[in-house]
Amino acid sequence: MIRKSFFIFPVLAAVFCFSMFYRVTNAVIAPDLVRDFNLDAEGLGVLGSAFFYAFALFQIPIGILLDRVGPRRVIAFFTLVGAAGAFCFAAAGNYHTAFVGRVLLGIGMASALMGSLKVFVIRYSPRRFATLSGTIIAIGTVGTLAATSPLAYLNTLIGWRLTLFLCGIITAVLAVLLFWVLRDDADKGSTSVMHASDPLHQTGLIRSARMILGSLSFWQISSLAFFRYGTFIALQGVWFGPYLMSVRGYTPVTAGNILTMLSIGMAISSPIAGHLADRVFRTTKSVLLLGLSCYVVCLFLLTGIVPLEGTLAFCVLFMFLGFFNGFGMLGYAHIKELFPLSMSGSVITAVNFFLMAGGAVFIQVIGVIIALATHCGGGSDQIESYPYHLAFFVCFIGMLASLIFYSFSKSKR
Repeated sequence: MIRKSFFIFPVLAAVFCFSMFYRVTNAVIAPDLVRDFNLDAEGLGVLGSAFFYAFALFQIPIGILLDRVGPRRVIAFFTLVGAAGAFCFAAAGNYHTAFVGRVLLGIGMASALMGSLKVFVIRYSPRRFATLSGTIIAIGTVGTLAATSPLAYLNTLIGWRLTLFLCGIITAVLAVLLFWVLRDDADKGSTSVMHASDPLHQTGLIRSARMILGSLSFWQISSLAFFRYGTFIALQGVWFGPYLMSVRGYTPVTAGNILTMLSIGMAISSPIAGHLADRVFRTTKSVLLLGLSCYVVCLFLLTGIVPLEGTLAFCVLFMFLGFFNGFGMLGYAHIKELFPLSMSGSVITAVNFFLMAGGAVFIQVIGVIIALATHCGGGSDQIESYPYHLAFFVCFIGMLASLIFYSFSKSKR
């Protein structure tokens, strides 16, 4: 039992790494997808958003399953679905098959982080939750790092299809390992905690849903998650790649190196944010507000209003974008504080629904903005840069509005 418990966190972190990898692969291989499936900007956006729509739609049922069935069976089963999605996407001969593959990937990875957070709720002290969640998110950035320069290199070496196929094999192996290491551990803890700590477990889904949806703070935290993650993942996962290559003229490998700075910044910030909230300030809201206020400033610098030139400038800005965006993971700790323990899976995944929906919506909306602005553009410079700067400005305004709305939320139950 002790030996198995030692492997729980590493295996959970490895599954989450692949979830992060699959989310953002399209940025680096975008030119190949455009060529292989004859896509325009809008079509590329739809293909990228398919993962996030599927991911978001499955958050609510997964939250219920985590609270009532336990994380072991839920995470293992859905991870196998994700492996099937990787195989489907890798073998796709047309756009529709690729779309199905991305949908299966989104469904399969939908339980990776939420299941891990449920395990943390069951097994660890509440005072360690922000630190643990920050640590696993930091480790998960290895997945986004792998989807930058390493993916660009593997794409030139063996192609994106074989790369995704090999990733699918590893994902399937991780699903089996996870089912083994969580045996007679998390599921037992889940049952005992829910029955012993809170009679609300007996009240059913309707009352839980009313409590969640009737909370103004839930909507404030969820709207912040929608715009924070939506803007970040849409840019990191799809649109920064084409922007750096087609507008700024960088090669795919150089663009991948610049995109790497987003992941490095986020990997550094997530555990720092958790430590500040748990140990230093002992409040999640204030730390979250500070970090995301700086993230808003970074988005403003992308709008073209302030001139930005040179590889070093982009590397520094992208690192800070990732760093301050990493503070957003404190939203999970914030919402957990406001609801009973037995509802932790449901309420965290409810917030995560809006978070992933933000990714789906922004990937697609930015694609539409770029396509329309390009069609209506003037000279060649405007055609290249203006559509992207307009899209970045929309991200800035949405994020600013959601941060103001969130600032009026409650701190603790």
